Formats: sequence, structure tokens, C-alpha cells
Amino acid sequence: MKDLLRAVWTDTLRALDERLRRRMPRRIGAAQQLDAGGDVVVIAFGKAARTMVTAWLTAPLALARQRGLVVTVAGDTTPLPPFEVVAGGHPLPTAGSFRAAARALDLCRGVRPEDHVVFLVSGGGSAMLELPLDPSIDVDAWRTFYRALVGSGAGIDRVNRIRRRLSAVKGGRLAAAAAQAASQTTIVVKDVPGPVEHIASGPSGHFAGETDSLLTDLRAVGCLAALPEPLRTRVLRHEVPPLPVVPGPRSRFAWITVLDERDLGGAAEQALRARGLHVESVGDVDDLPYERAAAALVARLDRLRRRHPGRPVALVTAGELSVPLPPDPGIGGRNQQFVLACARRIRGRPITVLSCGSDGVDGSSPAAGALADGTTMARARALGLDVHDALRRCDAFPLLHALGDTVITGPTGTNVRDLRMLVHAG
Repeated sequence: MKDLLRAVWTDTLRALDERLRRRMPRRIGAAQQLDAGGDVVVIAFGKAARTMVTAWLTAPLALARQRGLVVTVAGDTTPLPPFEVVAGGHPLPTAGSFRAAARALDLCRGVRPEDHVVFLVSGGGSAMLELPLDPSIDVDAWRTFYRALVGSGAGIDRVNRIRRRLSAVKGGRLAAAAAQAASQTTIVVKDVPGPVEHIASGPSGHFAGETDSLLTDLRAVGCLAALPEPLRTRVLRHEVPPLPVVPGPRSRFAWITVLDERDLGGAAEQALRARGLHVESVGDVDDLPYERAAAALVARLDRLRRRHPGRPVALVTAGELSVPLPPDPGIGGRNQQFVLACARRIRGRPITVLSCGSDGVDGSSPAAGALADGTTMARARALGLDVHDALRRCDAFPLLHALGDTVITGPTGTNVRDLRMLVHAG
């Protein structure tokens, strides 16, 4: 069954890539305002940036001159003329992330009234395009704060709400910098729940009037002390400026989605059904702590199995889970943590679980995710490996890799959240 799930995962990634490349030109063609003259300034950032820009350059539009920036994943600096390429960092920002954000601001501030700005946005953009609101804060200090924030176990809505208040580019600040443009179009590969404007903490979104919960949020996630000075003092004094009002009529702004987690779950369901399984989707475990999600999904799989005796059944769910990190975590990620949590619940049973990130990266590990089945616990014990200790230390990758159960794809060129599949063999 593990081979079947690996094959389904491969089919799912292939389907996502095909859909993205097919839909990009079609969605771009719908943005008729781009044909109205002037230059087009393209700013692409996130894990799907290169794929999106490649599709953009093949779109059948009679565009004027183009210039812009592509913020790619670390190590990816292959040129993409006529655009500049800067590699950013993820899950923590890097000096490249700071350079990319500064360049994006320069490009936006330099647009003319006849120009059009196109933002190509995908998941991972929050770290890959980043600059603190206070310019005195250096990369190391900001990485320390990010490490505390993303390791806090907080839901993505709250994390992004904090990030957009403290960033020089998020929360509509890029849109405000490009306010002179004739139009702004944001095309997204969506990796978070909620409004499309929230992707990558919303650099091109409209958030003016959002309730100021910054100090409350920082205290709730335990990250106030990690916030570097002098920004921490400004937060305590309620001196962080509100998010900007982006001037001009809303008709000048367009948001277009080309891919989201529904495509991820739908492609997996189709591939499982093609292999003869009865499949149901689950949509209510998003942002749950990984242990609670494992318990809920295994129990739901059991109920599904009882309704369809003698037939292989599968559950599919897309989204992300919460994993609070210990002070000194090992190597792993939320997908591998979830898989190991499932392994403890399915020992000796004909159940197989796969959980992987659609971007091909799971936390601090080189894997996209991993698999577990009813033999995982016994095989780990036979090698002298302690599943409980690996979970406690968030060090799932070495154990799962030693068992041959990691899934390694490398960066996939897209990012529509995580996929979990649980199969009962019948």
C-alpha cells in the first residue's frame, strides 16, 4: 500500500503542475486591463514564482515593455530575462529576502501613472520577501524572531496577522508603494485559508481598518520577548503604524487565483479512485495540533471502513497542522510529525498514512513528508529507534529515513499546502 500512495502522490504533483501551466495563460488573458498601454512591472515571489513567471512569459498578451523581479527559493538563481532574480529564504528570511523586499519596494515606488503592476504570489512568500518595519533590525535578529513565531504552534491566520503589521512590505505596503500605477493585478497560487488577499501576508492586499491586535497576538503566542528592539518598545507603546490605505478605486485592483488546496485534494482523490478505492474528503482538521488531527482522522477512517466492509477506503485532507516546537528541535516537519503520531495509533493494523507538503519541503528536513503503516512501530523498535522520543524532540526525519519511509521530491515549483491520505486496505 505504501507503493500505491507514493504513486498517487507523484500523480498528484504532476496534475498540479499541469493545471498551473494550463491555467496561468488563461487567467492572464482575463486581465484585460493589462492591454491598456504603459509598461508592465512584474513582481513574483513564493515557492511557485519561477513556474508562474515561466507561464506568464508564454501568455498570448500584446504587452508593452516588461521589467520586474522574481524571488525564488534558496539556491535557484537561474536567469529569467527580462526579470531580475533574487533567491529568498524559507522558512526563515535571509539576507536575500531583505534584498528582494527592498528591490520590490524600489520597483513599486518607481511606477508611472500609465504603468501596470502584476504581483505573482505563492506560498512561502512571507519569508522569501521580507523586510522589518524598523530598518535598524538585522537579518540575524529577525530570523530569531521568525523562529520563535513559526515554532509557536499558532494558527497561520494569527502568524500572518503579526507578520503583516511588523513588515515593511506586507499588509498592503507594496500596493501602497505602487499607488501611482494605472492598475494592480495579483495572481496567486493559494496556500492559506481565507481571503485570497492574505497570501504571503498580503503585500498587495487591502487591510486598512483591520483591528489592532498586535500586542495581544504577540503575547498570546509568547513571542513578544523575541521581538527585537527598538520594535518591541514601539509595540508596547502602541506606536506601530496602522496598515496603509491603498488609494484609488477598487476597479483598479484585481485578484485572480490559479491554484489552491482544492486542486491538491481533488487530484489526490481522482488518483485514488482510479485505483479502485472508495474515497472521502475531510475538511475540518485544518490548524489542529498534530496529535488531535491524527486521533480524529484514524477514528474517522475506522468509521468509513465500517460503512464499507471488505472494500479498501481512503480519507483525503488538505491543509496544515500545528506543531509547537521544543527549545532545541531536531530535524523534521509537521508532516513527518503527523505520520509518526499516526504510527502509534495504527500499529498492527492494515492502515497506511502519507502526509507531504506540496512544495516538496517539510520543515527543517530535506523530505516533502513521509509514510507510516501498521509495521512502523515494530520496524523502528527492531532498529533500536524510539518513536516516542523522536516525537518529543520533533526529530522525526532521521527515524523515518532510516526506515526508508521518507518521501523526497525536492522543490516542486508549487505550494498549495499539505496533503494527507489515510488508507484502510479492507
